[in-house]
Amino acid sequence: MKNVRLFYTKTGRMKFLSQLDMNRLMTRVIRKSGLPVWYTEGFNQHIYINYAVPLSLGFEGLYEIMDIRLTDDEPAPENIVKQLNSAAPDGIKFLRAAKPVKPTVEIAFAEYELVFPDEGDGIYKDLREFLSQKSVVCLKKDKKGRLKEFDIIPKIRKTEITENGARLILSAGNEGNLNPSLLLSAFFENTGREPVFCEVKRLMLFDGELKPFE
Repeated sequence: MKNVRLFYTKTGRMKFLSQLDMNRLMTRVIRKSGLPVWYTEGFNQHIYINYAVPLSLGFEGLYEIMDIRLTDDEPAPENIVKQLNSAAPDGIKFLRAAKPVKPTVEIAFAEYELVFPDEGDGIYKDLREFLSQKSVVCLKKDKKGRLKEFDIIPKIRKTEITENGARLILSAGNEGNLNPSLLLSAFFENTGREPVFCEVKRLMLFDGELKPFE
């Protein structure tokens, strides 16, 4: 058995795939690639795929991660990438394959790029002022679907905002995940601005020491 961590991008029209559809797509890609993948046991057998932090619908991702298992130790990383890319559609590109270094539960942060394509620089000024507050409490659903108060400010590790866009490093993973959608909703509600379209791109996943997750 060989555990393999795959790093890939999800861009263009692929950003409109839900996580369920994404899983179906990846299953087809892996089967078409001809890789000797491992299937789960039991009545409903399927290819083992573990996504590090599923990407929200409508977001692009430049550093996406998923784990698979191979029944053969022979395929070299470069050949794994080549076979997968030969079967992948436009918008999905596999960058590299490697042996997992850390369990995915150790993912702690994610870096996002936010761009308001049809707005002037005033919206970025307002966003900077909004994120400079000591506390912004909003409602967030927990795993059981219950609404609870959630302060987004402690979940923001770093901000870099210019007149052309914003880069934010936010808490990610299992503990205190802050989705940019929740942040944007709070921003429009707190500032009284009319909600407008924002392009969101996830650039990187980090461990607790802000090192690229491997």
